[in-house]
Parts: sequence; C-alpha cells; structure tokens
Amino acid sequence: MRNRHPFGPGCRSVAALGLLTLVGLLALAAVQPGPVSAQGMSSGGMRDMMRQMMQGQVPPPGMTPQALPAPDSDGVRLLARYCTQCHDLPSPRYKTAEQWPEVFQRMVARMRMMSGGMMGGGMMGMARLEAPSPAQAGMLLAYLQRYAMVPATPEQLAAGPPEQREVFEAQCSRCHALPSPSLHPPERWPGIVARMQANMQLMDKSQLTPQQHEAVVRFLQAASRAAAK
Repeated sequence: MRNRHPFGPGCRSVAALGLLTLVGLLALAAVQPGPVSAQGMSSGGMRDMMRQMMQGQVPPPGMTPQALPAPDSDGVRLLARYCTQCHDLPSPRYKTAEQWPEVFQRMVARMRMMSGGMMGGGMMGMARLEAPSPAQAGMLLAYLQRYAMVPATPEQLAAGPPEQREVFEAQCSRCHALPSPSLHPPERWPGIVARMQANMQLMDKSQLTPQQHEAVVRFLQAASRAAAK
C-alpha cells in the first residue's frame, strides 16, 4: 500500500470533516456567551466550544508543559503554541505512535481552515487561529510519535489475571489504547489509575466502581511484575 504524506493536499475525508466542524462551530458561536475579541471568539471561548462539540474526545485539563516529556524541546513549545488554541494541552501519551498521524492531520486541517488560509480570511464571530507551517507540523508529529503511549502487547495482556484483564480491557479502552503494564513499576500504578479516574470525571465519562478500580490496579501491578522478570 502506498504511503501518503500526512500533510499533503487532496484528502477529501479531512475536507468534509472540516466543513462539518465549521458548521458546528458557527452554530455554537451563535449561542455562545462571553466576550468576543476583535479577531473573533476568545481562546477561552474557543476551548469551551470545542469541548462541547467533541464531548469526551478532547484532552483533559490540567496538563502543563513542564509535565510533558522533554519539556524544554521545540516539540513542547510548538504543542503549547498551536494545540492550546482550541483545547487543553495534550500529552503525547494520549495516543499511540500509530494513532497520532490521523488525529494530528485532522487537527492541522482544522487550524488551517480557521486560520483564513482555506477560507479566504477570518470567519464572523470566530477566532482566527494560527496554523503551523509544514516544517513545524512535521516537528510536532515527530514529537508526539516519539513520546507516544506504548500499547500493551498480547503477551503482556495474557500475563495478568484473566478476570481482572477483562475489566482492564473494557474500562481503559474507553479513553485511549490499552497501555503497556511495563510503562511503570507496580508501586506507581495505583496513583496513575487514580489520576485516570479523575480525568474520566473531568471528561464526563462514567466512573469506575471501587471493584473495577481495584481490578484495574491489580491487573496492571501483576502484569508489570511479570514483565520485569
């Protein structure tokens, strides 16, 4: 199969999605309260709109550049410059290296559409976003893929207790790919699962029951120990 450059022209599906996004943004702009800047809707209002439109599909709030891998890198600076125009700062571990190109292509298409480059100027009542250059987009994608989530392998999934593995697979796949248990030592997994539970609440997703929470932690700890042997 021929590989296509993720930022090349002529992607009809991305263009169609961009038009649908534009329609949705304009519809929300008509009822969105709050101040509007001289260029259009404020960045805070834009993030609120994107959160409404993409319920449960945007990064949870609270991530800072200092908390990301290689915080002083150009990748983090570009991530904070461009991606936070519409939503909170994403961690590269939000997706796997295989998932990032499709997601990132879609985000870049939206930024270019709303930068005026695809629409011949700003849009009434909307912020005019800044879009990365092709070189910057390439740097951003390289950073996201370099530090992306490492997914669990079939062997790692088989290493944990089967009844707890079923809970782990059903619950953790609701937000992202299943993480490799070897990403962290056993003693760190309880705190990480607690943080994911808090993120689920911020993203309006149903919470794990205490029994489910315990099953996920125990599976990750058991599989982490098995991977370390």
